[in-house]
Amino acid sequence: MEYSWEYTEDQVEMWSDMVENLAEIASSHPHLAYSNFISSLKFKWVYLQRTIPDSADSFQRLEDAIRNRLIPKLIGRPCSDMERKIFALPIREGGLGLDNPVETAPVFYKNSEHVTEPLVLNILELDENKKTIHEVEKEIAERRLECSVKEMKRQKALREAVCKEEEKWTRTLFLNMETGASSWLSARPLEIFNRELSKSEFTDAMCLRYGFEINGQFSECVCGKQDGADHALSCSTGGFTILRHNEIRDTLADIITHAGYKGVEIEKVLQPVNPDDYPRSVNTAPDARSDVYAIGLWRGLQGAHVDVAVFHPTAPSYRGKDPKSLYKMNESRKKRDYQQRIREAERGAFTPFVMATSGGSGPEAGRLIKKLASRISTKHKDKYAEVINFLRTRIRFCLLRSTLVSLRGTRKKFTTPPPIAMCDFTD
Repeated sequence: MEYSWEYTEDQVEMWSDMVENLAEIASSHPHLAYSNFISSLKFKWVYLQRTIPDSADSFQRLEDAIRNRLIPKLIGRPCSDMERKIFALPIREGGLGLDNPVETAPVFYKNSEHVTEPLVLNILELDENKKTIHEVEKEIAERRLECSVKEMKRQKALREAVCKEEEKWTRTLFLNMETGASSWLSARPLEIFNRELSKSEFTDAMCLRYGFEINGQFSECVCGKQDGADHALSCSTGGFTILRHNEIRDTLADIITHAGYKGVEIEKVLQPVNPDDYPRSVNTAPDARSDVYAIGLWRGLQGAHVDVAVFHPTAPSYRGKDPKSLYKMNESRKKRDYQQRIREAERGAFTPFVMATSGGSGPEAGRLIKKLASRISTKHKDKYAEVINFLRTRIRFCLLRSTLVSLRGTRKKFTTPPPIAMCDFTD
């Protein structure tokens, strides 16, 4: 046991130095550093935790390096005790996957001991009923699945405990847990797919994810209202809400084209109609148009119209409402505006593509993404799971970048300088 203790201490010291070095990289490239940690570095000590008992205390130095050195570089601020618990949650549970090695050591060892018990008994011939290797492998697989389920329940219990202790985290973690909302964190920052975020972009994205105050914003917007993240993502001054909408529209049109659908158009003008034939709630304007149009998206040669809407779920007017109801509300509004006109005048299908700035999507948008993923996977003979993950990640990065532009983009009007011909150079 003395040797295993010394070996553990040496390994933890080496890993702590690695985390320190990674923290230095995070000073200028936090996205790359974070991706390296969750996809590579944190798995280096998992094997040791599974094989050496009572090693939790030895990992305290490593935990100190993660909490006090790495995390502040990633989020741009110190980390509180409650925030550390949240960051230790898996990405799918609204966290960052930055495990606390002191807490995971006893859990991993106990799970490993439970999973390998049938094999140990069989090797030592302590099992009264001698089993074949296939029976042992089957029992190990069942126990591994059992441990996975227990681990998921443990992580869920941790998240619920955090929300119970501080109610403000309930809505934040719910939004982070929505399908596709956290895909930008688990994706590798590959430049070829335009997934690499700069230092300010990554820090701002972290602040938006957890509702932290964003440094460097002006105290007052040019529209005259108090500035802040919630206002910046809702203010129409400067055209950033339109930019965000158009980015999603163009990306969606490109994906539909890649899926092989014909007649794809952007901003297709609808056929003129008589306003008296429709309820007042229907958009009967002569220049009304849908964002994306394609043929055969849902049925045969039928034309399909898609209209995009992006809303900010933490805006003051939305804070007291259930996030799920916000998607339905925005979908109902779009359907009220366009569905009857498109069905009767265009004889086409209508799909509202509603997304939140947090990354989640409405039921209709989710159905469309699944339809496109199925079509692309069949066409290119790729795995459906990989295709739909790619599509969600692409749309999420598109939304994230346009959202970040809304935070930092200037809303002041540019004053055009006088032409050079009018300048007096005599002085």
